[in-house]
Amino acid sequence: NVKHYLSLLVRRYDLYLKRCPFCGSDHLIRWGYYQRRGKPVASCIRIQRVRCKQCGRTTNVLPAFLLARRSYAVAVVKQLVTTVLEKPHDWPQILDLDIDLATAYRWLRILTQQANHAMPEIRNAILQLKPDYQLTDQIDGKPPGWLARIHLLQRFISLAQQLHTEALRLVDNNQPISADCFCFLNYFLADRTTKALLQN
Repeated sequence: NVKHYLSLLVRRYDLYLKRCPFCGSDHLIRWGYYQRRGKPVASCIRIQRVRCKQCGRTTNVLPAFLLARRSYAVAVVKQLVTTVLEKPHDWPQILDLDIDLATAYRWLRILTQQANHAMPEIRNAILQLKPDYQLTDQIDGKPPGWLARIHLLQRFISLAQQLHTEALRLVDNNQPISADCFCFLNYFLADRTTKALLQN
């Protein structure tokens, strides 16, 4: 039931990982902690490790504001995407992040690949909630080159925001643990497509 799933997701997307990434089992047990940082967060964060009782392998349970195998937090990706979408022609000059342009372009390339992969899943979840819902992810025309990538990101974020809004309505009093759309998107992608933000 997609309503039940999204309701639980919004309540619990402070952490993502519900199944073993190696064998798919949901029989996970706690297996210690480790410390890591996530720029721009200055302090260390304690990360829970878990062990799968079926296959015996261990993995980490990340908060949704952190990215797997990345030193930066979701907030940095959010700032990058927001800047690009607000200033599609001038964003390299005004981007105020501690990353170089080559990294920014690489992230944007990965994000557009993820958008292509994930948009059908997001659309499907919205339409399961509201079969007559008017999806607003269409962009008129086919812009050339770099702008095509930006327009794809616009559609991706627009759909994610629509799904996030609908998911929030399923939660009593609209009071989830966190109400950040990008953290929600990170959790949703990890859970439904097996690829959290910025994972190839």
